[in-house]
Amino acid sequence: MLTIDRALRWLATAALWAGAVAILAMMAHVTADVLLKVTVSAPIMGTLEIVSFIYMVGCTFLPLAHVQLSRAFIVVELFTQNLKPRAVLILETALAPLGIFYLGMLAVMGAIRAWDKTGLGETQDATYFELPVWPMRWVLAISCGLAAIIALYQMLDDLKLLRSGRRYDGSTAMRLGDHTI
Repeated sequence: MLTIDRALRWLATAALWAGAVAILAMMAHVTADVLLKVTVSAPIMGTLEIVSFIYMVGCTFLPLAHVQLSRAFIVVELFTQNLKPRAVLILETALAPLGIFYLGMLAVMGAIRAWDKTGLGETQDATYFELPVWPMRWVLAISCGLAAIIALYQMLDDLKLLRSGRRYDGSTAMRLGDHTI
């Protein structure tokens, strides 16, 4: 199981870095567009479409697996703030299948749509050229799929902790969001 853990961590980190590259590329592209527009009145054609259909998809969905791995999704603790850590772990483990189902369905439905749009060679009109956007549909499907797999692994790891008192890595720590107990 440690090999699976390492592989999932590596994939989530690689996706996070790819998302960071998308953000940096978007910043450089928009900065260059503004500078060219202001200095020589020659903006980069298709900037709005490239930012909307390429960069934004990357910086939105690529880090999703890392957010799941870090257990850093937004959580409202109104009813659970006074529970003991074990009770919170039980509750999170019991509700984990819902998150896995949701992420899995996003991945499956995204993959079905990506398959269809790949076959069509989906593009977006960027006034002077056609921008291929079908590859970014795969980014959504793969990112959600990886997040679902990580959530499943975490649920199994939490179940092992609840049953045996140990995680797959041998530790006894309860990891809840940003806290390790």
